[in-house]
Amino acid sequence: MDHKYAYITGCLILFLIWLFIFLRRKDLRKEMILASFWGMPFGFIDYFLVPQYWHPSSLFGLMERYGVGIESFLFLFLMAGIASVTYEFFYNEKLVRLTHTGHRHYWLLYSVPVAFVVMSALFPTIAIYNMMIVGGIGAAITACLRRDLRRQMLISAFIFSMIYLVVFVLVNLIFPDFVNHSYNFDNICGLLLLGVPIEEIAVAFFAGAFWSTIYDYSRAYRDKKIV
Repeated sequence: MDHKYAYITGCLILFLIWLFIFLRRKDLRKEMILASFWGMPFGFIDYFLVPQYWHPSSLFGLMERYGVGIESFLFLFLMAGIASVTYEFFYNEKLVRLTHTGHRHYWLLYSVPVAFVVMSALFPTIAIYNMMIVGGIGAAITACLRRDLRRQMLISAFIFSMIYLVVFVLVNLIFPDFVNHSYNFDNICGLLLLGVPIEEIAVAFFAGAFWSTIYDYSRAYRDKKIV
């Protein structure tokens, strides 16, 4: 099949997961929508990854010409929404406002992407590793400031990276030569897990760890078991 449909196919699979969670958990809809729209602008990240890390074909040839495309922003919209509610959905928990503070902190939401841009400008050939580093640092800062979110962060990161792995494997089944066609193996380690570059799983883990609690941290929420 034409590889220009591979990226959008991955987005379609993610959309089905996003929609399933959205329909099943009415109480998580506000968090999902806000987190998705917070994440969507970060689709610009592809600009720093193309072509050093990968060079996928895209709809209307936008990524080939500009380094970002429709899929870039749709992908981040869906990934952000799913990652933000992974823990609550699988552990049947809900959000409640913290009682000891009314403060909302949004600085971490913006400082991590800024750090990624700076690092990628300085070290453009390892942008994907920069993404892992800033995701890990963001998660570590959150864990230090909100110790109650540590368990949620680690579990979310693992579950989210597994979801991402399954989605990528499905894309590979539909487009068997997608990885060889789209990735720059000169700038990655070359290790594959079920045909998926290990960097993809690592980014999903660290970015998932950070993003899974960004809503809770930014808006002063915690999770509580539904009874």
